[in-house]
Amino acid sequence: MAAPLNLAQAADLIDKSIQNVYLKSSDPEVMYPKFFNVRSTTDYYEKDSSLSGLGEAGFVDDNAVIVSDTPVQGYDKTYTQNMVGIIIPFTFRMWKFGIKKRDLSRVVSELKRSVARKKEKLCAERLDNGFESTSYSHSDIGGNRTITTSGGDALGAFDDDHTREDGGTNMNNLVYDGTTYNLPFDYAALKAAHRTVSLFVDPRGNPRPASLDTLVVKKGSSAHFKAMEILGAIKSGKIPESFDHDGAAVPAYKVLPLDYISNTAYWWMFDSSRALSDEEGFQFVESQGTSLDPVHEVYKTKEVQTSVTAIFDLGHNDVTRSWAGSKGDSSNPSS
Repeated sequence: MAAPLNLAQAADLIDKSIQNVYLKSSDPEVMYPKFFNVRSTTDYYEKDSSLSGLGEAGFVDDNAVIVSDTPVQGYDKTYTQNMVGIIIPFTFRMWKFGIKKRDLSRVVSELKRSVARKKEKLCAERLDNGFESTSYSHSDIGGNRTITTSGGDALGAFDDDHTREDGGTNMNNLVYDGTTYNLPFDYAALKAAHRTVSLFVDPRGNPRPASLDTLVVKKGSSAHFKAMEILGAIKSGKIPESFDHDGAAVPAYKVLPLDYISNTAYWWMFDSSRALSDEEGFQFVESQGTSLDPVHEVYKTKEVQTSVTAIFDLGHNDVTRSWAGSKGDSSNPSS
């Protein structure tokens, strides 16, 4: 654990010639509930599964036996609770003459912001590392950790080889126009995303197209700016990137620009009616929200400590039928 902040490390706090000391920190915008389904639990772990519907009915000849059909069990996914937390230690004199006298006790609010940053980063990393990948290395002040990202079908979130529950033809949720995968974001790519999700099927192969209504991009990226330009044209009843007078071929959408996305070319779209439900989409399963602990004083040294924790897990069982994603580099999927 880090040594407590002492008078020598922040001498300005006890310098009477300095009238004002300001706390400078980023205040993360809470975005993850807009693309993760947030739900609560009281259990250490939760496990979910699914059951398919049926195929289509068959013809029955005169006096013939009616054909039978049975549902197919879906994939399992387990969510196991993990704790995140951070502590700020101060020497007693720093707390008494520096922090409290300067009315900087609000520094403890920085603890809550640190957990908010963690949540935003972890959720964004699920998108950044979701393309044909089942794990990635996450770094923080505690070191490095390998995080598993596979879904119920043991594949990453975005893949062209998602295994169907009944063993039928594999499913694809990489943006694909029939010729090229992973198109850079523009109007043609937007139409390709809608084409991709129009081919979604249920666990028995019945058509189940998604209705894309939300776009996720890195804030301030070229994809973000292009998304706003195209959205403006669509809302004006025009064809984006064209002088034609016909209307746009796709509906307007909501843009979610995220600070914590790393890859500026990546972009994703989802159907919020499915992706923000317990049944589908990315899940954020929380047993304890951000909880600030009381200030604690160590009797032997008089060191003052304050900390914050949160307990949750995140992941997905099935995003194949609610999300589509693109790396924006026109690359082909790995074989």
